[in-house]
Amino acid sequence: MTAAPTVPERLLGLGADFTRHHDALTDIALLHGPDPGGNLARRSTAAQALARETLDVAEALRAMPGLRHSPEVKAAAERAVQLAALAVLSTDHLLDAADILREARHASGKPEVVRQHRLEVGRHITLAARLTSLGNEDCVATARLVAVELHRQQLAPRLRPPTLSPAQRAALEAVASGRVTLARHLDKTRLGRGDVRVSISTIRSLEGRGLVHREPCALVLHDERVHLTRDGRRALTAVLTRPRPTAPTTARPAARPAATTTAVPAH
Repeated sequence: MTAAPTVPERLLGLGADFTRHHDALTDIALLHGPDPGGNLARRSTAAQALARETLDVAEALRAMPGLRHSPEVKAAAERAVQLAALAVLSTDHLLDAADILREARHASGKPEVVRQHRLEVGRHITLAARLTSLGNEDCVATARLVAVELHRQQLAPRLRPPTLSPAQRAALEAVASGRVTLARHLDKTRLGRGDVRVSISTIRSLEGRGLVHREPCALVLHDERVHLTRDGRRALTAVLTRPRPTAPTTARPAARPAATTTAVPAH
């Protein structure tokens, strides 16, 4: 029987849902497809689900048996509640956009009114996307906070951390933060925020271990989005309590002594 996901694992899964939500809101087909009103309704439902799940995670943390509510635990719960509030605000903007879109249909004989309505719809969608744009990174940061605290209080499951190279661990964190997409025709990764480099060979090695998988991505120039699998979330959770490995630095060779010249006596 598979063990239920831990709170950090649930947070990592939630981060992936925030990434999917943001991708959908920035998809150019959102308002240009055959059913823009239905698209907005589905996005508002997804945002509501994000808010509910985030509050459920906060409640699971609050009610965890044996967990001392240290400042770190309280901070993690507050972060989760803030994320839920942002998802609710995103929902409100999407519902407003849907209402305005319906009004625009009734004003179909007034081109200027329709144009203004569409601009307003776009503004609400942009605000909805911005409110949740950092939800994936916030979930990873909160998962780290909880994982460290569970480890400190000796409440974390006793699992052997997987063997990961520094590049593989960095790639898992980048994937969890919603930073890695793929361009199939170029056979290369595309990276979002951050300065971490993730190679296509590293992604393939993680795929081979069943830690990441690909999903279609509708964003322009981004063919596929890389997400953690359940095993990938468990693997990342297991190493979140460990310090990030630092890149090896190459010691600069000692400066050579200044060359000395020996005076040649004149003949």
